Amino acid sequence: MLKSDWIPVRGISDDTQIWSGAIVRVYGVNNCEEDFYDYIVSFIYDNTDYLQLTCLAQGEGGNIICVLQTEPNSNYSLGRELKRMMDDGTDSVFVNFAPECIVK
Repeated sequence: MLKSDWIPVRGISDDTQIWSGAIVRVYGVNNCEEDFYDYIVSFIYDNTDYLQLTCLAQGEGGNIICVLQTEPNSNYSLGRELKRMMDDGTDSVFVNFAPECIVK
């Protein structure tokens, strides 16, 4: 069950700013509806034109699912770009704009 801080990607406004550090959660991996991978939105070294979504899951960590074009002269992308790249027409992709990091 997702807490209220997870927003369906389809519910994000086209003009919402997507900054580095946001987490995108994708359900339905490994042919299982309950399994998910988390991806962090991060900068690409020496490239200000795009942000990348990098997997954080053990065994898949570091894999990049896509890149998001940033807005001109900025360090963020927009909701419309995230939806263009990640909305698969189902309710399987969610975003957390203020994730908590817990290290065990």
